[in-house]
Amino acid sequence: MKVVTFAGNTAIVTGAASGIGRALAMMLAEYGATVYATDRDAERLAELTGTEHGSRIRLMPLDVTDRDAVGAVVDRVVAESGTLDLMFNNAGIVVGGDFADMTPDAWQRIVDINFWGVVHGTEAAYAQMRKQGRGHIINTSSSAGVMPVVRSAAYAATKHAVVGLSTSLRAEAADHGINVSVAVPGLVDTNIFSAATNLAAYDYGAAVKRVPMKKVAPRQAAEAMLRGVIRNDEFIVFPLLNRLVIKLYRAMPAVMRPVINRAGM
Repeated sequence: MKVVTFAGNTAIVTGAASGIGRALAMMLAEYGATVYATDRDAERLAELTGTEHGSRIRLMPLDVTDRDAVGAVVDRVVAESGTLDLMFNNAGIVVGGDFADMTPDAWQRIVDINFWGVVHGTEAAYAQMRKQGRGHIINTSSSAGVMPVVRSAAYAATKHAVVGLSTSLRAEAADHGINVSVAVPGLVDTNIFSAATNLAAYDYGAAVKRVPMKKVAPRQAAEAMLRGVIRNDEFIVFPLLNRLVIKLYRAMPAVMRPVINRAGM
């Protein structure tokens, strides 16, 4: 993909130290945007400045669970750049295992990051974009946000919430010139599964390896997301196989439910 659409744009990307967030930050910078890359992992975040277009990337360590800190990042971006064109709420974690093994701490952590982190970013960006009368918010969900995934109830719950937030706000935000999209990726080749919080004896990384679906490279994921931004898609679903599986599930949920989870997640 070769575009110039993002030249002169200012973007914030959360969860930018690795995976899709890192690829988004690098690709946006490659296509001319000024990127404010945020993450809790300041050490890995710092590696972005050494990439080919790192001069366009500004680093901002951030914990998305801290509402005031997220608001301060948006304020700083606007103070320095005068605008906020794109907000990618991408930070997220995985908790895997039987629902019966979920603990209050596990629930708190995943909801704080996967749901409240997105709410905080959306809230702060939306306030600024309403002042501007334009902007685009892109929230990262998952195929688990539109389909059932066994032993991932907490993760799926937060990702379903992200879909609901994004689609409902999209209808409301249009009156203010603001676009809202939700990304629904399939399996992406990142460390999110190997770094998952496992309950009891569950091994999320091993479970994902049993899924008969090829993983998408982070750069491919970022490319798909940016294409969706250009088109202003409500749902940015990728790759093609993921789109097909989701369509089949919506058409035949009773048939597809056991097929989706046959890999023994």
